[in-house]
Amino acid sequence: MKCLMGIDIGGTMVKAALFDLTGREIAAKGRKLTILYPGKDMNERSIEEAEKMTYEVIRSVVADAKISADDILGIGVTGQANGAYMFDADGKPVHDAVMSGDARAKGYVKKWYADGTHDKLLPKIRQSIWPGNVPAIIAWFKDNDPQTLARAKTIVTAKDFVRYLLTGEFCLEITEATGIASMDQTTETFTEEIFKAYGIEEYMNRYPARVADCTEITGRVTGRAASLTGLAAGTPVVGGQMDTGASIYSVGVTDDSKMGIIVGSWGINAYVTKVPLVSKDIFMAYRYCIPDTYEIMEGSPTSTTNLEWMIENYMNRASESHIYQKCDSLVESAPFRDTVIFLPFLYGTNVNIDSKAAFVGLKGNHGLSHMLRAIYEGVVFCHMYHIERLLKFTSMPEVVRMAGGATRSGTWMRVFADVLGVRVEVPEAEELGAMGVAMLAGVGVGAFASVEDAIAICTKIKAHYEPDPAKHEYYAEKYKTYKTLIDTLDPLWGRIDALS
Repeated sequence: MKCLMGIDIGGTMVKAALFDLTGREIAAKGRKLTILYPGKDMNERSIEEAEKMTYEVIRSVVADAKISADDILGIGVTGQANGAYMFDADGKPVHDAVMSGDARAKGYVKKWYADGTHDKLLPKIRQSIWPGNVPAIIAWFKDNDPQTLARAKTIVTAKDFVRYLLTGEFCLEITEATGIASMDQTTETFTEEIFKAYGIEEYMNRYPARVADCTEITGRVTGRAASLTGLAAGTPVVGGQMDTGASIYSVGVTDDSKMGIIVGSWGINAYVTKVPLVSKDIFMAYRYCIPDTYEIMEGSPTSTTNLEWMIENYMNRASESHIYQKCDSLVESAPFRDTVIFLPFLYGTNVNIDSKAAFVGLKGNHGLSHMLRAIYEGVVFCHMYHIERLLKFTSMPEVVRMAGGATRSGTWMRVFADVLGVRVEVPEAEELGAMGVAMLAGVGVGAFASVEDAIAICTKIKAHYEPDPAKHEYYAEKYKTYKTLIDTLDPLWGRIDALS
């Protein structure tokens, strides 16, 4: 059976999945990655652990599928965008990977907004600047750990680290290159002007020189990687796409008639257009995998990791074989008409760089079920906050397509439908990021005629959720209260942050 592989290294997991040439998932495996917190606002992972787990998950999925490695026609890679994986001249890591949720560089971001740097760069980079951006991380290391930065000869992000593990070659691809606040999107080149504005022009050559297309073959599986994974040496590896695009692509978003939502480590909300948007009111606009199109995206690290935090700290995961089903059951047992509101800012924010998470409206009769429902609702409210920013430039579609781990929860999907007030559709495949880049691999090796052809063949919907009018009316009022709460607390976050 001929098939395609997608590999997805996200904020909490590395996953590999195999798909046949109709988009049917043959096998999928995942491994949890440890998040490190070495200091205030710091969020890292061990590159050595990530390497080991990546090889292990690939080996596991190949074995589980019970296929010949020669039947894998091509491989696509995706992963959490931004952050920084740094390597010396021999390709050895010089520091733990700094993840995109890291906020150590927020002082630099505040400065770049205050002194006009962002205003100057916006027409070229077409996106916000935030602490997890590669340039911000480089600026922090330049001033605080120059020895590490001096040893770092190559800096890439998560998915291009995985490409290196497979092919032995460092390379960027175009969606990632236009999404790391470093490239002049008008010319699709890295320029000294941008790096100089950040004060890091001496590190411009740390990015790989090659920038490939999403479907372009960027290398082939090496003998070493083959021995560690069970893949066949010589298997093509294509450019792929960063995860915020890969999942949107796999669910069939090709223009602004649909909106794509990813409910994962980051909450992503996006549409696709042929018009390159430049606006302070949008988090990011960057190249999409469909030629001559752009993804207009709003997002922040304010999504399912909030639930993971609750599970890890206040529920006994080890004794619960169906912990997520239990969460759904508890949420359904709690009334939706209630006073508890949750601000889902445990790992980042979309409102104020210093914002913190909070439960507001708790009373003595509230328990775990009420707090879990508030988390489900708070995450959806945060998505809605992003969507309202997108609606300045597009119309609310009749349908949103969902991706991410939360799609396994019918309960959570119904909350999305009730809050948004539109039809919510969930695709058949579960590992949608991996599927998106597997589809791109199929285009690269000639299994599909085009990226649009791959969607027509592979994207299938398995479930849909219609909004409940009464709940939608109630949630509209609760969402207004959520926004008022954010505005009211805004002047306090800097003082609260200073307490630590």
